Amino acid sequence: MTLSLNCKDAGDPVCTHTMYGETEEELLQNAKKGLEVHGYTEQSWNEEIAKNADHFRKLIKTS
Repeated sequence: MTLSLNCKDAGDPVCTHTMYGETEEELLQNAKKGLEVHGYTEQSWNEEIAKNADHFRKLIKTS
């Protein structure tokens, strides 16, 4: 089962990128690769994930 998350769904209204992973952790690691594109630092990314983890989990799609 593949998991996916769209940047647009996660809050960036103009980004059309979709991240994929076999597990939630792999999906978030793949999403983390675009940190600079969206202005995140390692620290701000970790804070955002910690603060909104449940919200992001609800946005993950399975296929």
